[in-house]
Amino acid sequence: VIAVVSAVLAALLAAGGPVLLRVLPEPEEPEPGKIPYAQLGAKPWLALWLALAAGVYGALAGMWIREPKLLPAWILLAAVGVLLAYVDWHTHLLPYLIVAPTWIAVWVLTGISALWLQDIDVLKHALYGNLIVFGSFWLLYLLAKLLFGGAFGYGDVRLSAVLGVVLGPLGLVPTFVGIYAGF
Repeated sequence: VIAVVSAVLAALLAAGGPVLLRVLPEPEEPEPGKIPYAQLGAKPWLALWLALAAGVYGALAGMWIREPKLLPAWILLAAVGVLLAYVDWHTHLLPYLIVAPTWIAVWVLTGISALWLQDIDVLKHALYGNLIVFGSFWLLYLLAKLLFGGAFGYGDVRLSAVLGVVLGPLGLVPTFVGIYAGF
């Protein structure tokens, strides 16, 4: 039941992604040839595809995360994550105006989960995850920029903070595996 509810909520949130893209302001200095966000948001059937993908991720989170009270932040991440993946695939950008509010929202949802669980350690582990993962990505970003002229963008560094917040409360091993398996 938890997996189904998580899937439905993630899918419903993700279905609003095309609307968000249509109103999202373009970067001040867009890369030459960048596809406008409004054009990305106007793709036929996009809401359905985002909803299906987010539903799968929401269901997986609902099945794998042992503490259901931690799921609100994961449900949001499932919805926003598929939208960001879609945008990144087409533009090679992770829009600040999506990532930054998501970071704030996952902190709020993690705080609500900590209150619900009556466990301050949830917030401490979220903070540790946030700082360690963000710090690691920031160092990698700096090293890559200095040594190779860049290997990934700063949007990836920002997104790592979001991932650190939601992974941190799950523990050290899930945080490590969740972040670095992507490499």
